[in-house]
Amino acid sequence: MPTSIALTELARTGNLPATRALRQAGRETGAVLAACVSLLNPSTIVIGGIVADAGEHLLAGIREIVYQRSLPLATQHLRIVPSQTAGRAGIIGASTMATQHALSARAVDEAVGALLL
Repeated sequence: MPTSIALTELARTGNLPATRALRQAGRETGAVLAACVSLLNPSTIVIGGIVADAGEHLLAGIREIVYQRSLPLATQHLRIVPSQTAGRAGIIGASTMATQHALSARAVDEAVGALLL
C-alpha cells in the first residue's frame, strides 16, 4: 500500500488511480468537515500537513462534499485552503502561544508591578 507521500507524487505525475484515491480521501474528509461547518460556521478551513501537500485533487473532494452537505448559510463565505506553513505549523503555533502568554494582560501587569517595587 503506497504512503500518502507516494500517492501524492503519483497524482502529480498524472496517475489516474492515485488522483481518484486522493479525490475520494477528500470526499471522506469533507463528510466529517461538513458537520463541523454546519455546527461552527467558520469563515476559513485550513488544510495542513502532508494532507495539504496532496494538492487540488484532495481539496476538490473536500470542497465537493462540504458545499453539498453543509447549510448554505454556513458555506456562503467559506474558504477551504491549503496551509502556507510548509511544515512549520508546530513551530509557528508554539511561538504564537509563547507570545500570547508573555504578552497577556496578567503577565504584563506582573512585569510592570515588579518594576514598580
